[in-house]
Amino acid sequence: MWEGEVDPTKGGHRFGLGREGKTEFPQDWDLAMVEQAIHAVLEHPQSIRVRGSELSCLRVVREVMVKVILRSNAQGLFIHSVYPVCGEGVVTNFYGKAVSVPLDLSKLEF
Repeated sequence: MWEGEVDPTKGGHRFGLGREGKTEFPQDWDLAMVEQAIHAVLEHPQSIRVRGSELSCLRVVREVMVKVILRSNAQGLFIHSVYPVCGEGVVTNFYGKAVSVPLDLSKLEF
C-alpha cells in the first residue's frame, strides 16, 4: 500500500511515487500516520458499503478522506487496500502530473 508492489497497479500511495492513476497521501504523512488513520477508519467509519465479500469503509482523518477495503476469506476479514480518496494535500497522478484532489464530503455517500 505505501511503497507499492512490482506490479504498478498495486499499491504505491506514498507521496512522490507518481504512480499513474494513483492517489497519494499528503507529503507530511508518514507510515505511522497512515496506520493511525487505518485504525480510525476501522473503529469509527463514517460510511460503509458492502459488495459481495468486500467491505469498504471511509472516514475523514486530518482533513483527508481515507478508504479501507476489507475482504473476507475462510479465515475472516483482512485489509485488502488502503488509500486516500481526497483531501488536504492529496494528489492523483495523470499523465505524469500530480493533480490536487480537494476534500469532497459527497464521496462519503458512495
